[in-house]
Amino acid sequence: MLDFRILTFLDLCETKSYTKTADRLHLTQPAVSQHIRHLEKELGAPLFRYAAKSLSLTHKGELFREYAQSMQANSEKIAARMKEAEPSRPVLTMGATLTIGEYVLPPLLTAYLKEYPDADLHLYVNNTQTLLEKLRRGEISMAFIEGAFEKADYAWRLFSREEFIPVCSPRSPYAKKAVSLDDLTGERLIVREKGSGTRQVLETILHEHSLSLASFAHVSEVGNFAAIKRLVADHLGITFLYREAAAHELSEGSLSPILLEGFHAVREFHFVYLKHNIFEKEILEAFSFFAGRLKGSRPTPYE
Repeated sequence: MLDFRILTFLDLCETKSYTKTADRLHLTQPAVSQHIRHLEKELGAPLFRYAAKSLSLTHKGELFREYAQSMQANSEKIAARMKEAEPSRPVLTMGATLTIGEYVLPPLLTAYLKEYPDADLHLYVNNTQTLLEKLRRGEISMAFIEGAFEKADYAWRLFSREEFIPVCSPRSPYAKKAVSLDDLTGERLIVREKGSGTRQVLETILHEHSLSLASFAHVSEVGNFAAIKRLVADHLGITFLYREAAAHELSEGSLSPILLEGFHAVREFHFVYLKHNIFEKEILEAFSFFAGRLKGSRPTPYE
């Protein structure tokens, strides 16, 4: 449904190369140039500029990309709506990073489906950058993310504040004991793979304390939270994670918090969607539902 010249523009924004865009869209390079010139004539302003042999967006180009991404997302959703057998049926297509998708959202999704039993719900769990790309392409309407993102480029709401804590086996000498972060560097640190939001948060916190992953005697990478918690419970290392991700294990006693002196880490989870979205009212209604249920499920918020 979206004008093919706008699709060319969006692809060129991504590749920063007329040649690559031509190859990806199966066009000739002159055709790509013609599409961009047509848009620039229609809009009355240059969209790209060359500097030091590098293609970049002008200020007006940045502004038009913002609108064009929303147009693409809106177009995708309109097309999907028209194909629905029952257009009035609620449809939620969302994304979430791993911690949120696995440990925060499930009870909220249960509440949503009980409230709207006829709804179609699609949840994609992936890293922050992949979810933001899906947003831009109109493949999802909203995303719950824990990683850093450029807030000026998106519409967003604060979803929750979550406590980030170190944990160990109850058999560990550090269990429920007040120690310093430096005291832990002799331990095996078990972390998520590179690119994960949890690891990004940990590396930032360590940097704030003049430490890094290399400061620890041993570091193991494991790309699965269940496996990490099992290894820590078996006294094979320590880890840092969001309290909510270990709520069950902390409650049953298979994991124990480590009480770090002078350490209090709280990070924000965000609800993100595209600016200028014609379905913003529905998106914010979904946000209100989930944020309200989240607040009601916790006795006190993390501050």
